[in-house]
Amino acid sequence: MKTLNLNVTKREAVGTGKLNALRAQGYVPGVIYGAVEGNINVAAKASDVRVLLNEADNDGILVNLNLDGKEVLALVKDIQRNWLVDGVTHLDFQAVTPDSVVKTKVLVKLNGTPAGVAMGGQVHQIVYEIPVKCAVKDIPCCVSADITALKLNESLRLAQVEMPANVTTPFNGTVVLASVVKP
Repeated sequence: MKTLNLNVTKREAVGTGKLNALRAQGYVPGVIYGAVEGNINVAAKASDVRVLLNEADNDGILVNLNLDGKEVLALVKDIQRNWLVDGVTHLDFQAVTPDSVVKTKVLVKLNGTPAGVAMGGQVHQIVYEIPVKCAVKDIPCCVSADITALKLNESLRLAQVEMPANVTTPFNGTVVLASVVKP
């Protein structure tokens, strides 16, 4: 998984009114918790947050936070959005070390063209991301699943997919990731 960068500054402003004023000035408030001393309230430029989210592969974003000249490795744990104005209103960061074991989500990427497509079928991906548990250094960018052997009316289950090394998922093997069906 690639690590992205974001500049943040400490903020003293707390409370709805002060945070709304901060957002009006073009900043996104956030909080860093975890492997740091207490929670740290931070703010980042909204334009930098937009760039960060556009570069990310999925919601489990690993980011180097430049906190007033100090580097903090963190995982984005929650993104609060205002869908009416298409903007981010708050970010939660979990400070981690490379060996910290975390829970996050990764994308499921289907590879190949199933044999069932030649028989008139269509691929229906059912699960687009799965929860995983692993060390930060082992977080994969995605879980790849080969679907070339799927025939018409067949499904690909999680048990048929090889998980990356040192990565586990709470899903059981019977979860259907994709299927090939008649339209």
